[in-house]
Formats: sequence, structure tokens, C-alpha cells
Amino acid sequence: MKMRVSLLVLPVLAVILFPMAAGAKKLKFTTCGQPLPLQLKPFTHKPQRIDYLCGNTGCSKGAANDMQNAQKNNFCASVNPITPVTLKTFSDLNDAANHEPSIPKGEPPPSRTKLVNILALASGKKLGEGNVVSFVGYVLDARHSNVDKDNPLTAGNGESVQCNLLGCPYNDIHITLAEDQNERKLCRTVVAEIIPHYRPPAWDLFDSPDYTNFFKTHPVKITGQLFFDGSHVPCTADGKAGFNPARDNAKDFERLALWEVHPIYAIDVCKYADKAQCDPANQHAWFPFTELKTWLGLSSVRPTDKCQATTDDPNSKCPGFKLPDK
Repeated sequence: MKMRVSLLVLPVLAVILFPMAAGAKKLKFTTCGQPLPLQLKPFTHKPQRIDYLCGNTGCSKGAANDMQNAQKNNFCASVNPITPVTLKTFSDLNDAANHEPSIPKGEPPPSRTKLVNILALASGKKLGEGNVVSFVGYVLDARHSNVDKDNPLTAGNGESVQCNLLGCPYNDIHITLAEDQNERKLCRTVVAEIIPHYRPPAWDLFDSPDYTNFFKTHPVKITGQLFFDGSHVPCTADGKAGFNPARDNAKDFERLALWEVHPIYAIDVCKYADKAQCDPANQHAWFPFTELKTWLGLSSVRPTDKCQATTDDPNSKCPGFKLPDK
């Protein structure tokens, strides 16, 4: 009888001890002690390799940059309510930030307090950094940013928010969105970003060439935190690239505003090519991006060329960075 009990107990002990052993590696990235928001919720207990390597503030470059990095990695914004926004909303947010004297040009502000509730909407509600918004538009471009196309694991600098780690699994996916599918002026586009922390595997393929043609004709609905990227400058009032005074007046990349949907909490795809049928409030018009592979009848989805190379031990250009012992 004792032997029978022991045999029954051993599997139970194994179940208990295995997670403890598997969790022996210490996470550097922290969440809010609650389930991740919206479509990220199923991945609450599925950290990625980067979550063990890089914390919320990334590679330190000073207090203001650390605060900005932490905001880029914020999974804690309330999803009640979710405010629909348009290109005009981003333009109004841009104007509000430009008229705030405490917000410098081309570098993170020393305090982010003024970015909260910076815009009064027609409804009387306030909008600003930390609110959750949804934007409906067309994907003009999507790419893993800060990743060298020829030598993704050895060249380039990465980004401070991701501890300057090299390679696609350790960097944001930068999405350029427009309200018009035929938009040619990048100064009439906005930015949304999928961060690598707790990133669903399907989202890691958002920039796959297998999806490019579909995105040209079907709107997406991007939901996530409204964030102000103070490290850049927006387009000028006459629709031209701005020159960044904090970077020796180098020409910055073109976009309407420094306000982004970052990080993204949910990605939905419209079933229809006619944007008029893609009412953001009509749940039946949309399905989660994670179902797009099946929707298109694809047996597999290719990563973009530069993302075919992967490693569990990425290089970093962050001073003093060391990979933890395995």
C-alpha cells in the first residue's frame, strides 16, 4: 500500500517541481501582477527570451529616457474605456504637444505629467498618454525596426528600450498606418508598435510578405496605449520631414505626429475591402489578426528575410550588458 501511495505522489511532485525548476531563471521584465490586456491575455504566463534579458527601462540613457522606455513597455493602461481616434485626433494631439512649453523638441521630456489629459475632446473627455485608443487604417508598411537587413544578428545598434539587443525577436515591429489605402504622403500617417515583450508568436509574423497584399486592401483596427515619443520631431506644418535639433538637426522620418499606439494590445482585421463596411463598432466586421493565416488558407507563414536568423543569445550594444548564466 505504501508503494502504491509513493507511485501516485511522485507524478504530483513532478508536476509541482517542474514549474519551479522552469521558473528558476529570473524575469527582468515585470507586468502589473494581473492578466495582460485584451488579446495579450492568453500570453500572460508566456514570457519571451527578451523578458529574461531586458527590464522595463531597457538600457539606461538617463532619467528622462528611462521613463520614456518604461512608458513604451506599459501593459498596465486601463482598457475601460477604449477611445476611437482618427488622423485628426493625432493632429490635434500634435498641436497640443507643440504648444506645451515644458515638452522639449527631439528628446524625451523630463516629466511626462503634461502629456496626460493634454487634449480636450468634443465630448468633454480628456485624452493623452496612458489612455487606450483604437485606430482604423491601412498598413502602408510594417517591419521589425532597428534590425540590419544584411547582418541582423551582428550589425546595427538595436534600440535602448530593448537593451540594444540585436535581431528580430528582440525589437519592435514598427507599423505605418494611413486612413487612405492610396496615401502617398508619409506626413499623413501615424505609427503603431508591437513590442517584443510577451509577444504572441503570430504577431511576430505581422510583417510577413504573405500578408502584404491583403493589408493593401483590408483595413486593420489597432488598439493599444496612446504614447508620446519625444525622441523625434513630427512633420512640419507644410507636410515635410522635420529636422531634429537634439540630433544635430538631422532629418527625422516622416509622420504626422509623435503620438503612437504603443504598445499594441489588440490587432483586428476587417473582413471587407470596402472601408465603409469596416465600422469599428461592428464586431461582426472584424476578426483577430491571429486568425488571418487560416482566413487566407495558408499552411505556413514566412518571416521576412532579415527575420529568418534567430538566436537565444543575442548581441547587445548596451554598455555593460551581460547575458545571464543559463
